[in-house]
Amino acid sequence: MRTFIAVDLSKEIRGKLKELQHQFMHLDVDQSRLKLKFVNPWQAHQTLKFMGEVPEDKIEAIKGELSVIKQEPFEIALSGVGYFPKASPEKVRNIRVVWVGITKGVEELKALQDDVESRLSTLGFPMEKRFSAHVTICRVKTFSHAGSRGEIVRMVDKIMELKDVEVGAVQVEELKLKRSTLTPKGAIYDDMYVKKLE
Repeated sequence: MRTFIAVDLSKEIRGKLKELQHQFMHLDVDQSRLKLKFVNPWQAHQTLKFMGEVPEDKIEAIKGELSVIKQEPFEIALSGVGYFPKASPEKVRNIRVVWVGITKGVEELKALQDDVESRLSTLGFPMEKRFSAHVTICRVKTFSHAGSRGEIVRMVDKIMELKDVEVGAVQVEELKLKRSTLTPKGAIYDDMYVKKLE
């Protein structure tokens, strides 16, 4: 089964992310040149580790490693819209991901992610080289780089307009092991294990 470890966001934060997505949904973008695929805002989260396909008999061992993680609850704040790959606005040739940044609690998130990495490496999962604190709100598929320039400029203009937007803060009190089930309408996430931070 496809699995990952994440921190969930509050209902209020997810509502704000949905409002931001609406601003991109109403952009004058030719879908034949640039296709925007929006993440379900009610499932938005900060991934700490994506493990991909994991045999069912390994799930209990993962739960066991997560159960001994020790970290106190902490607050994260989300603000500012950005994009990957990184480039200055006037030099953007392609956008693959539109995201909202995490501007507070990044050190605590990184410490939590380091702990998760260290625990799961004992089970044979490879360590991630880097960690990026952000929440994806949209993925972009470009069909024609030459013909999509106008659409990309419109997207960059909207992102620059929202680069300082305040989204809100949430208390991180749980770490979750989730299963991802792929369907024609998008992925569905189920909690398989919840570790309380205390």
